[in-house]
Amino acid sequence: MAAPNSGLSLNAARGLATGLLVAMAGVYIVAVYNRDAGEIWPYVKAFAEAAMVGALADWFAVTALFRRPLGLPIPHTAVIPNSKARIADTLGRFIVENFLQPDEVAKRLQGVDLAGSLARQIADPATAARLAEGVAASLPALLDLADDKRVSALVRSALDTQMHRLKASPLVADALLILTESGRHQPLINALIDEGARTVTAQEPALRARVRDKTGWLWRLAGVDAQASDALLGAMRETLSEIAADPKHPTRTRVTEWLASLAWELKTSPAAQARVEAIKEEILRHPAVGAYVDDLAGQAKAALRRAAANPGAGGLAATLSVSIQDFAAAVLADVDARTAFNGRLRPLLSGLAARHGEDVARLVSETIRGWDTATITGKLEQSVGRDLQYIRINGTLVGGLVGLGLYAITQAATVAK
Repeated sequence: MAAPNSGLSLNAARGLATGLLVAMAGVYIVAVYNRDAGEIWPYVKAFAEAAMVGALADWFAVTALFRRPLGLPIPHTAVIPNSKARIADTLGRFIVENFLQPDEVAKRLQGVDLAGSLARQIADPATAARLAEGVAASLPALLDLADDKRVSALVRSALDTQMHRLKASPLVADALLILTESGRHQPLINALIDEGARTVTAQEPALRARVRDKTGWLWRLAGVDAQASDALLGAMRETLSEIAADPKHPTRTRVTEWLASLAWELKTSPAAQARVEAIKEEILRHPAVGAYVDDLAGQAKAALRRAAANPGAGGLAATLSVSIQDFAAAVLADVDARTAFNGRLRPLLSGLAARHGEDVARLVSETIRGWDTATITGKLEQSVGRDLQYIRINGTLVGGLVGLGLYAITQAATVAK
């Protein structure tokens, strides 16, 4: 029997099978011509004759799978082209029923360290570099898409819609609570105090003029206006210094209480919430905000283009590669993190199989249905056609041996009589 030779192409295997058939035909002709030249030739003739029958039968069977033998309209030939729709549906169902059943997916994933396996893959510098290069290479095309006026307008419209839908008051309230509960608003108070001191200094001439205007001419002659101005400015500076120096100053306490009260009001008062939302809408409608967002987006895209175009150590690909490897190393080093990732990945994959298994079956079926007859025949023939040619070769040799055996048995039975 012939054994498949992985080194032979489909055409070479087909040529070998056909060549063997031609060889058997030649042997048959020689055997017929020499049938009276010796006792061996009838046996050779029987072998060659049966080998040709086996070769032709298997040639017909193999050919009938993919096309009509000799172009003749013989029933039940060109099986694959005529059954394309059934093959498409059957293959789609086979994939779903054997690979994408949720219970089967969950069973196969049980105990598998998905996170660890993925992390080990991307921890490899070569793999991380390929991933990073792929992302960096695709980035300019994505940015070009975003530069399209229609796409840009669509994205801007979607962002505007989301920003208008976003409730600002709960976010402001939560931010105020976080700041006041952790004391992180104190630097803001310090900044306001510093700004207040600078304002007093900057406005000192104006304040002195106001005091002088409010003072009678007689008091001005006595210099009372200057003394009043000095006292007023000194009191303001002294008060600001006391607040700045004392972390527990009553003024700081009142500001903290006011911020906490404002946060609570923003959470509970519809009127306060409406005021904040009105301010948000006014800000979003201002042309300066749109211009700023557009400018910021343009700067970000330009920076990304420069980073993607830089193949050196400071380029986007190199930075992403290092980040990918660092993330993978962190996952591999943290058993709890891997356990958490695996706990999320397994039900996620099972859920995807449950939700999209039928979609996969439909995709496979529709894809195969969409192929023309020549495409599906060519793909299947390239995949299994070489092995089918070995069926022809085996059929030739097995047929010859069977024919030889039958002829030998017949001759033995004739002699026995």
